[in-house]
Amino acid sequence: MSTALTKNEQLKQFLQGERNIATPFELSFDSIQGNSVFTCSQVLRLLPGKRLVLKANEGEQQLAIKLFASAQKGQREYNKELKGHALAKAAGVNVPDLVVSYAEASDYFAVAYEFLTDTESFSSETVGKKPQVVANTVEMVAKMHDYGIFQQDIHLDNILLQNDKIYLIDLGSVACETEGQALKKSKSLANLALFVAQFYPMDQDKLIPLLQNYYQARSWPWNDEEQAQFLKVLKPIWLKRKQDYLNKCFRSCSMTEYGHNFPNEYAFRRDYFQTDIRDFINNIEQLMSEGETLKAGNSATVVKVTYDNKTIVIKRYNVKSIWHFIRRCLRQSRAAVSWRNANLLEFINLPTLKPVGFIEKRKSWLRHTAYFISEYQDAAELLDVYQQRQASEEELEQIKAIFDLMQKTQISHGDLKAQNLLLNAQGKVSLIDLDSMQEHQNAEQFQKAFNKDKKRFLRNWQEPKIKKIFTSFIDLSSE
Repeated sequence: MSTALTKNEQLKQFLQGERNIATPFELSFDSIQGNSVFTCSQVLRLLPGKRLVLKANEGEQQLAIKLFASAQKGQREYNKELKGHALAKAAGVNVPDLVVSYAEASDYFAVAYEFLTDTESFSSETVGKKPQVVANTVEMVAKMHDYGIFQQDIHLDNILLQNDKIYLIDLGSVACETEGQALKKSKSLANLALFVAQFYPMDQDKLIPLLQNYYQARSWPWNDEEQAQFLKVLKPIWLKRKQDYLNKCFRSCSMTEYGHNFPNEYAFRRDYFQTDIRDFINNIEQLMSEGETLKAGNSATVVKVTYDNKTIVIKRYNVKSIWHFIRRCLRQSRAAVSWRNANLLEFINLPTLKPVGFIEKRKSWLRHTAYFISEYQDAAELLDVYQQRQASEEELEQIKAIFDLMQKTQISHGDLKAQNLLLNAQGKVSLIDLDSMQEHQNAEQFQKAFNKDKKRFLRNWQEPKIKKIFTSFIDLSSE
């Protein structure tokens, strides 16, 4: 244990709540064994004023160092980290080796682990590419539950693969009911469902059969009844995770920079622009005037703009008349709706243009002009492409996958003409123009809206051959 930790400017910034910590810098720990000096080369994770995770070197040894701010319950988090590491090891779970820990009574506490090299992060795509790895991960979760422990914040970034060997990290979120005594079934299934809920909806369908490995490891039966019961547990957990994510789009957090003041409401992806977002907001009309107009409609103007070395699209929703202003001034703007919906599509893995942000301009708190900002793609409208050539098999599979995912998640688009599907230079299909998109809670209402979408899409195609191809996988029989 240390008696003192050397302070430097970067750590002062961290403790004061700064979000940008410059690397490299040196960090020194004075302990009974002597002075240790680490060269910190990369910020791996930062919760301003609370927690900082750094990649560092001490000589030839590579380390991951976690710092916990004392003022933000750092001692408690430090103790939980050490306890979680010990519990996971005792359960037989692979974890990084603990190199050293430092307890400090004033500003922060520190834990240093070996840095796992040549790793890949577990991801939703792992289900399709490495089903055996997923099956082994499910067995790891079973091993933890059988020992009486579980990771409260179990998500895919907390699982690393090193040559397909599975490691668990973020050990401060490992909790224990009774060490050495298996968790109750209800607690076990809730935590297992939280793990499954980290995956995209279509990948969840692929993952469910692999849960047989978990049930076998726990000596539980696996049959249709058990699967149906698990799906009942999964549904509310998935819905809560989705809503928590969408809530993050409208509040300041590590993902979003959000502001709500007298002249504006806005939200932006925090890591997208390097410059102060207020400059972008204040100069947005000038940026639009200097950009390339893609569409100049009465209700919306769409402009391609280069800003901060990024090519983006700004869609301005225009106020057409005083009566239009009165109808819309108290409702959430179409820009805010598009921002929410684009983030939702990213969350469920339905391809769309990357959402960058939105702005609502206000007069005495009444909304008027609004802007939705997305990343630009070099892409063509599907209708234009297929008037020149036949659709490829891969493109048809992507279009079918979009309809299938909309069906599974009960999402209707509201204006699904072929111009709102884009095909980029890499052959990827994406969905745009999201301000009429809706999630439906009622299955009957969804089916009615979805059938309108399908009819609208099919109405684009006059050439009989391609219309027949689309009709083959767009089912209208459920009307």
